Amino acid sequence: MKSLNTKLNISTQEIFQLERCGRYDDAIQKLSDVWEDKSAFPDVNHFDKATAAEIILRCGSLIGFLGHNKQIPNAQEHSRDLLTEAHQRFLEIYDIEKIAECENYLALSYWRKGELVEAEVWLEEAFSHNLSDSIDTKLFSHLIKSILTNANRKYAETVENFKLVESSFREYGDYYLNGTISSNLGIAYSNLGNIDESIKYYKLARHFHRKSQHQVYLGTVENNIALLYKSLKRFSKAHEAIDNATNVFKKIYDKTRNGYSLDTKALIYFDEGKFDQALETVESGIEILRKSENADYLVEILSTKVKILVSMNKIAEATLNLFEAYDIARIQISEVKANKLLTEFEHVINAVKSPKLIKVYSEDEIIEKDIELVLPPSISHYEEIEGVWIKNKHLEKVGLKKGSLAIIVKEKVERGDLVAVLERDSEAVICGFYDIDFGIVCLEAEDKKPQLFDENEIQILGKIVGVTDTKKDYDNKMHVEPIEISN
Repeated sequence: MKSLNTKLNISTQEIFQLERCGRYDDAIQKLSDVWEDKSAFPDVNHFDKATAAEIILRCGSLIGFLGHNKQIPNAQEHSRDLLTEAHQRFLEIYDIEKIAECENYLALSYWRKGELVEAEVWLEEAFSHNLSDSIDTKLFSHLIKSILTNANRKYAETVENFKLVESSFREYGDYYLNGTISSNLGIAYSNLGNIDESIKYYKLARHFHRKSQHQVYLGTVENNIALLYKSLKRFSKAHEAIDNATNVFKKIYDKTRNGYSLDTKALIYFDEGKFDQALETVESGIEILRKSENADYLVEILSTKVKILVSMNKIAEATLNLFEAYDIARIQISEVKANKLLTEFEHVINAVKSPKLIKVYSEDEIIEKDIELVLPPSISHYEEIEGVWIKNKHLEKVGLKKGSLAIIVKEKVERGDLVAVLERDSEAVICGFYDIDFGIVCLEAEDKKPQLFDENEIQILGKIVGVTDTKKDYDNKMHVEPIEISN
């Protein structure tokens, strides 16, 4: 039996590397000689104590990861049982690093079930051991800490914690650890509103996971990058990233995530106001996800279809899809999830109601005008909307044609934004790309000299986010197209 014992010692290292690549099924297959029944404990009776404990540890970690990805019932409970047994065995031989490793995985298991207090207790245990930051297990503890602080929405804490250990990750961490911590930082910075840093760390995560060969995490990073670019209205970049994600999931035959990536693709089209393409894409995703066991993903993509149909004024069809999503959520997920769908549906209905302009300007005067608009989803959340009739041709290259109505909103104005300002003395309205230096405001436009103003002599009316022409539909409403400024 000595030769088998030696063989398994070597195999456990290989199994660990397969885990780090996200190849959980392949790793479990390597254990098939001792773990035929995956719902039971592996047969380790013929191994020395350290090897037996290591095999149980690997089984516990793998079933936890695989169960989380494939939504296997009771997988986390089984994972905890295995990890607790491995933990006890390592305590008996007092292998501190392995004790901490078990505690790390137990923290992850509780996090996957949303039990954050218990997760933090186990992570605190893992940190209590005197391990150097140069050791993989200690770096993994720091990684899990970033997961938990993000889960608790303590995004600034995620960033501050990482600053203390960044050099250790870069010097001692493998590609998996660096890729995953970078992804978590991308999430944190995004929620803190620091988009530049978020993009920076998402790109780092993509770089590291290409090297780690963890295809699931690579595809997930691409999906997150797509969502970030969508929020910035940089739609071409968003499409590029989500297409990368879809290709990754197709490559590894991950049909569930392939379907979910199509949900993201549809949402990008939705924000662009391209409803026909959004609907076609979301239906392809639904067809895939109906064959999946992941009820949550199916509910989410059905919810996306509901939003699209409402925006296309197909209310009856939208309601049928809402009822389907509601039933799936109520039966397979929770009443809370089901009721949340109803609340979201109410918000979607309210969002597409045609608002009226509070005030309308022309490029040289204020006009009282009662106009109803149909807004695209990307700007339908604004509650107060004003307009400017465009009388010149200097902004035609960005879609503001002479005779069109520019839609302006009260939003913080940054350099390079397309804005409308009111000159206080003359009451003239001027539109252009905004810049400011030393109290002097500059408005630039195509084929026209920049106009300069003292910032105290003007009032910024708002940021231009959409445009419509003078044509009205049969309901006497005007359809607005979003303004997308390429960066």
